[in-house]
Amino acid sequence: REGLQISDEVEILISATAVMLTFGFRNFYIGLIDKIFVYPNTFFSNVNQAHHKGEFNPKLKALVLSWEHFKLGYDIGDDNLNLGIHEFAHAIHLNSIKEKDVSSIIFRDSFRELTSMLSANESLRKELIASKYFRAYAYTNQFEFLAVLVEYFIESPQEFKSQFPDVYAKVKQMLNFKFTGY
Repeated sequence: REGLQISDEVEILISATAVMLTFGFRNFYIGLIDKIFVYPNTFFSNVNQAHHKGEFNPKLKALVLSWEHFKLGYDIGDDNLNLGIHEFAHAIHLNSIKEKDVSSIIFRDSFRELTSMLSANESLRKELIASKYFRAYAYTNQFEFLAVLVEYFIESPQEFKSQFPDVYAKVKQMLNFKFTGY
């Protein structure tokens, strides 16, 4: 979009982000993504009439990214701010609700277990919020909460695990991550 040339770098880095998040899946196909639009910078979204850095639109099966902000997500590998991871996490989450493959079922059921665990454990909920470990945007809604958790899981797994081991374990289960360092 807006004259941005889709180079090998753009294709490889965006594809690598999807692969990184689905590497533990048996079925790695994200059927809710039909197209990916890449803008040079922030873009105007007709969804809510505002400028965005990224969004996932399930009705259009479109992932939309600002290339500048996508790259910024990888400039600092442990700041827990990664647009690509965040938007792909939304797509994977919504895809898991729609699909019936084993990876989607594991993801969906693990997320349900996480929400049940948090609903049943008021002290853990309060501790999550009071710690200010996760940025405030995580508490916007359950979809943003999950996307932010995945960012933290990927970018600073050991710190996440030490801060909130039970929440960490559920994210690890969702993504079926059985890799060194996780």
